This record gives sequence, structure tokens and C-alpha cells, in this order.
Amino acid sequence: MSYSSYGNERLPFPFQDDLGSEVLAPDNQNVPSNAGTNTDPSLPRQSSSASSRSALESYVEQHTQTNVDVEIFPAQSSSSTSSSSVKKFAEIVAIQESCMRALIDPDQELALRLWNQSLEDMKNHYAPDVEKALSGEHQPTTNAPGNGGISVVSQIQDSSGGLGNIHNSGRVVSIEVDSLLEQIKHPMDPHMRLIYIKGHIPAISVDPIGSRFILKKLDTATTGEIIMLYNEIMPHIHTLIINIFANSVIHKLLDYGPAVYTRKLVGNLMGHVLDLSLQLYGCRVIQKAFEVADTDQKIEMAKELGSNLLKCVCDQHANHAIQKCIEFVPAHHIQFVYRSLRGKVKMLSSHTFGYHVIQKALEFCKDTQMKNVLVTEILESVNELSVDPYGNFVVQYIVEHGEPRERQIIVLKFDGRVMEMSHQKHSYNVIEKCLIHGSYMDRKRIIVEILCAAGGTTADHLLGMMVHEYANFVIQRMLEVALEWQVDVIVKLVRRHEAMLAKYPHGRDVIAQVDKVVNARAGLPGSVAPAPPQSP
Repeated sequence: MSYSSYGNERLPFPFQDDLGSEVLAPDNQNVPSNAGTNTDPSLPRQSSSASSRSALESYVEQHTQTNVDVEIFPAQSSSSTSSSSVKKFAEIVAIQESCMRALIDPDQELALRLWNQSLEDMKNHYAPDVEKALSGEHQPTTNAPGNGGISVVSQIQDSSGGLGNIHNSGRVVSIEVDSLLEQIKHPMDPHMRLIYIKGHIPAISVDPIGSRFILKKLDTATTGEIIMLYNEIMPHIHTLIINIFANSVIHKLLDYGPAVYTRKLVGNLMGHVLDLSLQLYGCRVIQKAFEVADTDQKIEMAKELGSNLLKCVCDQHANHAIQKCIEFVPAHHIQFVYRSLRGKVKMLSSHTFGYHVIQKALEFCKDTQMKNVLVTEILESVNELSVDPYGNFVVQYIVEHGEPRERQIIVLKFDGRVMEMSHQKHSYNVIEKCLIHGSYMDRKRIIVEILCAAGGTTADHLLGMMVHEYANFVIQRMLEVALEWQVDVIVKLVRRHEAMLAKYPHGRDVIAQVDKVVNARAGLPGSVAPAPPQSP
């Protein structure tokens, strides 16, 4: 028996393959489908019955040239038989459509609603049989609409041979899912809840509109609805997790618990953590899993990533999973991660994605001895890393968050190179950080080297720095942290050459900074006071 749906109502309607058999109408009226048989007297007599019967005869005559075999798809092996089966499928649909037309009557609302929905249900019901017929096989239809499975969604393997993808087959095959998506897009009920889409969560979550609906309704979902989402998503987790829309649903669902279901969902990811971390959408859910999973699951996930750690560190997606691993897994459980980084810190600090992981390792490493090993590798290459597009961020991190001894070593390594570094695109940021976070002696060493460049006999180098696209920021930072007499040197130089500096955009920025410092001394509002000098 096939079923058609109308809204939330399930309407049974048995289709008979034999043209001579009778069809049971929804009001339990026995209507003969043979055009030559008289109409059942229990049916209300309408003037349209004769025309309906003539329509049936003309439609059957138009679509069927020969007698229809009552057997739909008998088991056959020859290709000619398969072609015949496909032809019979079209004939059967045409005859059943004609039978449905005979039922239409203005006074039979139920029959009219059934007619509006039955054709697509018939095609969906018999479509798998057509595919089997083409291969010479025949199996009973198991994916009839209304079963609530994920048959409405196709699963394909992606071009990279990964875990696959989920997509809508021409939108959605199931009329029920299509109807639900239409209700979501144009809601008749503003209070539509997640329970209304029960049985179709996987199919709806891969649709952009359906995904947004689920994400919105999760904020007000009941515990029962959240559990319903978990139960329907988990059997298809490995396919949904790498879908552009469904991964957002899973990501947010992990925030809502309950803990037992969160643990079960994360447990289904085990064995696939590495592959998912290397995938654009899968890595987002893995990151979330590191935040919400139990400690034992986090450790297990970390071990899977550790099996190919360097590949993950240098991957544009998986490096984020490694960062979450370092942040949320207790440090004493992931010593193998830090050990894998030893000897490779300089290389990874200069890598497009690796420098993020090095910064995270420096932040969360609790083993003092291991952290010193990592920092030492950076200090040994600090001059090279300071001018590197990515390595300069690692050096800045140590200057800002490291120990005073580490900052002192860095400044000492910059001796004689401060002017050069101040004019370079990446290293000027490091000089600025040293001026802001360095000790009194660290700042003094840098400022004196700048003021006394070229033997201190001319101020041309200072004027050149003021109009330079990078070095001007170093001068502005000096105005904030230098001693009073050092600030006076810069202020007097600016006032003396103000007309010239005003011709350059960066020179105007320096003039504005000087005005702020001067106003701060006078106690005027909107000014920036210099930083108080620190003791050595």
C-alpha cells in the first residue's frame, strides 16, 4: 500500500496494477476502473461522471496501444525485457492517473486533495523499480515517501575520495520534505517548532533555508526536541559533518547537551578525527568537540591528530584543530605534541599556518623546561624571524608575554640593527613592542641608538623616519615612552620642520602625535600622556 500526505494528514490509497480491478476511493466507495463497467450505485450521481469516464477512455486509448500486463516487473535478465519493463512503468502511471481523474468531483474534497498529491507519490514509489529493471533485477520498493528516512537525500563521494557529501537531488525528492521547506520559507505558523520536522532532520539540515531554521529554533528548543535532533543526526554524522550547511547545525547542537548525547555524538567521530580536521567544514565541528567533550575523549582525539601532527600544523584547516587541542586538553596529557615541535620551531614559526600553533604552544605549555626549549629555539633565530612575514608575530608574542630576561636577550640581539629594522615592513612592529613592553634599560638602548644614529651630528635620519611609511610609527611610539629630554629633542625638531613634514601624510601623523604630547604636558583634554619611566 502506498501513502500520500496532505499537510499533517496521512491518506491511504491502494493502487491496483490490474486495469480490471477496482480502486478504493477515500470515502470507501468502490469505483470500477474498467471503462465498460457501470458506476457503483453508492456513488453520488453527478453530471460529470459520464465525461469523467469518457476522459478515462480517451486517456487510456491515448497512452496505451496494447493490453497492459498486470505484472509490473517480473524478474528478467535480457536487455530487451528491461526496456519493456520501463515502457510498462509509463503505461501503469498513465492508467493510474486516468483512474484518479475519474475520481475528481467538486463535492469530493478528499478525492481532490488526494489527486493533487498522488502523481508524485506514484512516481517516487515506482522509481526504484525502474532502476532495478534497467539492471535486470526487481526488488520491492522500500523508499516510498513518508517512511521518514534519509532516502530523500543523495550521498556521493567527493572528488578527493573523502568521506563524501550530502546534497539535494534536484532540491528534494520527497514531497513531504519539499512541503516542509516551503512552510519554513513562507511560514503560515510563526510558532513552528522543530518537532514539526521530525523524521526529516538530516534532509532539511543540508538545505540552506532548513539549516537556518534549525539553528534559529535551537535557541528555544525543548529537551525532547534537542534529543530528537541528536537521534536523527547521529546515524548520518560522518556525511552531515562535512556538509556546508549541516555542519553548522551539528556545531551549534553540541552547545546544548545533554551530556550523555554530546558524548555519544563525539564518540561517533572517533577514528575519523584526522580526516575531518583536514576538511573545511569537518574541522569546525572537531574544534567544537575539543571544547565540549569529556577529558578522556579529548585525549583520544589528540592522539589521532598526533599520528600526523606536522601535517595538521601546516594545514590551513587542521591547524585550528591542533590549536584547540593545545588549549583544551590538559598539558600533561599532550606532552607528545610539544615534543613533536622541538627542533622545528624556527621552520614552523615562519610557516603560514604553523606560527599560530607555536604561539598557542607558548601560551598554554605548563612544563617550564619544555617551554624554555621552545623559546630558546626562537631566540637563536630572532633576527631572521623578526623580518619574516609570520615569524615576527612569534617574536612579538615573546616580547609581550615572555620573561624580562627573554626581552633583554632580544633587545641585545637588535644592537646596531634598530634603524634598519624600523624601516622594514614586519620588523618595525617588533621594535614598537620592545618600546612598549621593554624595561627602562631596554627602551633606553633602542631610543639612544635611534637618536644618535649617524654619530648624532645631524637630525636628517630622524626627519626621514618621520615621513617613512613604517618608521614613523616607531617615532610616534618613542614620543609616548621616552624620557622628557628625549621627547624635547623630537618636539623641537618637528616644530622646526613642521612645514616640510606637513607635505607628507606620515609626517602629518607625527605632527598630530607631537600635539597630543604637548597638550598632555599642559593638562589639556584629548591628549596622550607619556608612559612613566620604569626602573631598570
